[in-house]
Amino acid sequence: MFIHYLRYNLLTMLRKKEVIFWTLIFPIALSTFMFAAFGHVNETTEMAKPVPVVVINEQEDPAFTQVLEMVSTGKKPLLDIKDMSESKAKKALKDGDIVGIYYVRDTITLTVKGNELKETVLSSFLDQYLQRRETMTMNDVNACRERITSHGNPDNLISYFYAILAMGCLFASFNGVDRLQGLQANLSTLGARRGVAPTPKSIIIFSEFLAGLLLQFTVSIIGFLYMWKVLGIQFGDRTLEMIPILFLGCACGLSLGIFIGALKIPRTFGGKMGLTVSLSMLLSVADDLCAPNVRIMIEHHLPIINRLNPAALISDAFYALDIYETNTRYLTNLCYLGGITLFLCVASYLMIRRNRYASL
Repeated sequence: MFIHYLRYNLLTMLRKKEVIFWTLIFPIALSTFMFAAFGHVNETTEMAKPVPVVVINEQEDPAFTQVLEMVSTGKKPLLDIKDMSESKAKKALKDGDIVGIYYVRDTITLTVKGNELKETVLSSFLDQYLQRRETMTMNDVNACRERITSHGNPDNLISYFYAILAMGCLFASFNGVDRLQGLQANLSTLGARRGVAPTPKSIIIFSEFLAGLLLQFTVSIIGFLYMWKVLGIQFGDRTLEMIPILFLGCACGLSLGIFIGALKIPRTFGGKMGLTVSLSMLLSVADDLCAPNVRIMIEHHLPIINRLNPAALISDAFYALDIYETNTRYLTNLCYLGGITLFLCVASYLMIRRNRYASL
């Protein structure tokens, strides 16, 4: 019986053209347009050259000095360190000859003039150094150097493609709402027939969820392979470890749709779908889909939102694989995604199980 329901649900979902469009075609089209617009900006514009910066040493910091030396030498240096006095550096910053000034004190600070891509690079570099400063040793410095020259993609534009993958996972919620429509007698005739069927609801619900997860996971893998193999997006050298992120991301997106579909309000299918679209886009925008550094700003001011936003967790897990050598942050994000998925599934099941109808 379970296999029959699973096969039936898969065939039904494959015939839903709107679901296939939003979960497969739209993310692929969006990633194509974004790649066409920004895909080679680092190689053809300002990031092709190192960022000019001045370092004002008000006190000694050997570790920071060594890190600066590493990122300002080699075939593709990140920084171009200028030797100037503080007064000349301020004038050069005002004239646009340099991008920023690092002040080495008890706390290293950065002064910049604007908020463009190069300024963001300097700020991100300093943030990463300060995060590692407490535990930094000579071996850590060498590890930093190896990470910079790895197969990862450290440019900021990769965050847009992470956000597209996360959005695609969240769009599984459309399928979740559609699946719930077929389980509720007040929303569809199919739900009415299932309401009087002798098959246990647990079998029906689980088959719906598993079929939706298999389809959405397959769709996400196709989108990921398209970005990686066709567009040539450099996702780093740990691509196999990205598969669990996509799997849990799809599960979380699907469970979110099921949860919305199980809510008493809105009462109509159109209202539930409208709420799903609005929430999915809001969560995606908070994950840098439309503008850079939104997720970072939220992390600084209200980090709890990023812990509850599945899109932010998905993107941060990708980021952790690309940047960090340990799996702590990666596994933490996976645990959050799994916890949110479990909570939404249990809550949805309890709401559906208690549904009662005056007549069918």
